[in-house]
Amino acid sequence: MTIHSTLLGPITLTGDDAKSFIRKITYGRGTKAATESAINGRKLVAVFARKGAVPIRLKAVKAGTKKK
Repeated sequence: MTIHSTLLGPITLTGDDAKSFIRKITYGRGTKAATESAINGRKLVAVFARKGAVPIRLKAVKAGTKKK
């Protein structure tokens, strides 16, 4: 089994790596953070399709501090 993708650059999976990838895609569950990111991404795509641009607000973060 071989998987070839160019979505994120040239990637080719073969053998056990390809089987593992297919199992992960078929039966794997996303994390809460991944689900929220996908929802936010869909919102950005919808705004971009409507307006042709997406406003992005950046928050300043102090150097050396970790967010918990």
